[in-house]
Amino acid sequence: MKKGCIIGKTFPTNNFGEVKVLEKVSKTKVLVAFEDTGFKTIVYLSELRRGRIADKLKPTYLGVGILGDTKTREDGNNKHCREYYVWTGMLTRCYDENYLKLKPTYIGCKTSDNFKEYSFFYKWCSKQIGFNSLDDKGKSFALDKDIIIKGNKVYSEDTCCFVPQEINSLLISNISKRGEYPLGVSYHKRINKYSSTIRIGGGTKHLGYFSTTLEAFQVYKQAKEAYIKEVAEKWKGNIDPRVYEALMNWTVEIKG
Repeated sequence: MKKGCIIGKTFPTNNFGEVKVLEKVSKTKVLVAFEDTGFKTIVYLSELRRGRIADKLKPTYLGVGILGDTKTREDGNNKHCREYYVWTGMLTRCYDENYLKLKPTYIGCKTSDNFKEYSFFYKWCSKQIGFNSLDDKGKSFALDKDIIIKGNKVYSEDTCCFVPQEINSLLISNISKRGEYPLGVSYHKRINKYSSTIRIGGGTKHLGYFSTTLEAFQVYKQAKEAYIKEVAEKWKGNIDPRVYEALMNWTVEIKG
């Protein structure tokens, strides 16, 4: 080995442990491997000596997300690509403690190991029906985890899909917290009756007054399930067949 040769030597980095120099690529660049993960990358010698290189196989996003070397920005500009926004949003809903304080309904949610890797998620997105679709208001379809499997709390390649906002909000309202009364039911003290109402297309439709909460809920349940089927038919050719099937068989439970 020549005097001053750095091949085989290890160097510390600022935040990612040590790297080992594997080979010289040019006068100014070398191939290195991170000791912790084995991730290999070509770096400038100047950056190596400053320790300013990153291990892209180490979980860095919220301590769980692995970026890898897949692109995170759109070609031709500095804007993050849609895959990256969806991925970071998913991880935030599962692992960001501050977010969970604001949105406690996501407590207990998690991702599969594959979905923690951005490179896997990026490739998965491109194969999904609806990923690049817009709804009738020009909004991108949303990532959903609990339509295909009702009540599911795991974001994974087997449970997730992309759906228009109309479907997403339609089912979110099904599981919203409603206090002491069933979904779609409220009490009218003046007439001592229970009112049944349903939200349709951004508006509210009154279904009637009833003597008991159960009667009011049963009317709501029938109307809601019929409306879910109507929306499913509207989007049938633009959504994953598994989503369509789930919606056509959806049942509204008294507790949501």
